[in-house]
Amino acid sequence: EKRNSLPYTEQQRKWQLLRRGRYLEFNLLYDRGVRFGLVSPNPRIEGIMVSAPPLIAWEYNHEIAEGSEEDRLMQILKSPKKWA
Repeated sequence: EKRNSLPYTEQQRKWQLLRRGRYLEFNLLYDRGVRFGLVSPNPRIEGIMVSAPPLIAWEYNHEIAEGSEEDRLMQILKSPKKWA
């Protein structure tokens, strides 16, 4: 809530929606709890989808501009620091 009044660009909003789409992809394909729920005899699809972000975006083979803030974030995510 501290940042909800900060202005943002359309490019930043698009990036946020793309990241949310990747989160949903991970949940549906790789999360063991969600996968278990989907393959159960009577899956509760509503219960699974309620955990999804309300708005997402998906873009096939999305290219990130080299040197952009998005590129910097992806470099951090791909090689996290060992804090402890």
